[in-house]
Amino acid sequence: MLAVALVVALGVALGLAGLRLAQLRSVPMAVSRAVPAQGSGSSVVELSADTWAYSSAQAVQDLFQRYFDAINTKNYDAWETTVVPALVAQQPEASWHQAYGSTVDGTIRISRIDERSPGRLVALVSFISTQRADSATDDLKAGRICWREAFALTGEPPVIDVVRNRSVLRGSC
Repeated sequence: MLAVALVVALGVALGLAGLRLAQLRSVPMAVSRAVPAQGSGSSVVELSADTWAYSSAQAVQDLFQRYFDAINTKNYDAWETTVVPALVAQQPEASWHQAYGSTVDGTIRISRIDERSPGRLVALVSFISTQRADSATDDLKAGRICWREAFALTGEPPVIDVVRNRSVLRGSC
C-alpha cells in the first residue's frame, strides 16, 4: 500500500513538473500591442499577465518606472539609483546626457521575469524610443526605434545589472 502511494505521489509530482514546463514553453513572450502611429506612447510601465506570477513583479515594475522616468526627465541622479555602480562608472553624467539628451521612451511593457538564481532576475522589456536620428545607436540611425531587451537585475530591491552577452532586438518603427 505504501509503495502504491509513493508511486502515485511521484507520478503526480512529475506530472505537475511536466505541466509547468509545458506552460512555460507555451507562454507568449509578449502579447501583441499596437505601436502608436507616432511618438513613443505612454511612459507608464505595464506588466504582462505572465509577470504577475512572480513575487518580485511589483518591485521590478517600480524599478523600470523609475528607470524610464529618469531617462525621460533627463535626471541622471535618479537614473543612478536604478543601476549597479559598474553601469554608473561606464556612463558618467556627461556621456549619459549626450546619449539620452533627446530620448523619450514609451509603450513600455515587461513581458517576462525569470529568476536566474536567488536575488538575480532577468526581465524581458519592450519599449519605443524616440530621439534625434543623430543621437540614435551607431548601427541604427533612426528617429524612432522599437526595442526588446533582456535586462539583468540584481539585489533586493532589484537594480539593473551589467550584462555580458547583451540580448537586444531593435529596429526602426
